[in-house]
Amino acid sequence: MDSQSERPILLVTRPAVAAEGFVRAFRDRFGADWPAVISPLTEIELLDTPIPEFQTAIFTSQHAVAAFHRMAPGRGRQAYCVGLRTAQAAREAGFDAIAGPGDAEALSELIARQQLGGKLLFLRGEQIAFDLEERLNSAGIETESTILYRQLPRPLSAEAKAVLRASRPVLAPIFSPNAADRFLDALPQAPHPPLFVAAMSEAVASRLKSASLCHLEVARHPDAQGMLDALAVLLQRQKAG
Repeated sequence: MDSQSERPILLVTRPAVAAEGFVRAFRDRFGADWPAVISPLTEIELLDTPIPEFQTAIFTSQHAVAAFHRMAPGRGRQAYCVGLRTAQAAREAGFDAIAGPGDAEALSELIARQQLGGKLLFLRGEQIAFDLEERLNSAGIETESTILYRQLPRPLSAEAKAVLRASRPVLAPIFSPNAADRFLDALPQAPHPPLFVAAMSEAVASRLKSASLCHLEVARHPDAQGMLDALAVLLQRQKAG
């Protein structure tokens, strides 16, 4: 294993809880002492939104599950979830959860194939990358949205700014188009260190391709495991020079 001083710094800009979980997963795979900086560019603000009666929910984030669970239990109701981690959170909240393939558009296709009866409730944040409600309604599946949280922008921390002004390479996983926009807005003017960026999807990558990145790798699967695999590819490129 390379010495710690030779490794690129992992910079994670997700909201704090999600960022901490991703850093743990990264260190489990690549080394417990891997240098990492967490600097959320978004803070989650929970809203006290009334929740209408429903039987089947849709979740595309763990934040929405947590926001719902603080107000009510799942009580065995069904929930369609964007991926495995969100489904696990929903099960812990009491839902009978079905895990989707990892992104909202594919989740909408999964739901449409089920030919469900009755109205679905999409429990979500204020900002979304894909309008799942509109897609399902256009497919004849009655769907209503309830916004349970908003994403508030936050500046980079002093530590993260220092990392992005130094010469040591940086690994940056970016999980959504909105996160890509925030990351680019927060980048200091060149010069900045070599940036090795993993994008959750092609939609994320499209926001990043105009930036002066050293390398950009798109995850083959839009989930945490796919992002770790993309970072592994970037680490190989970084070692190869």
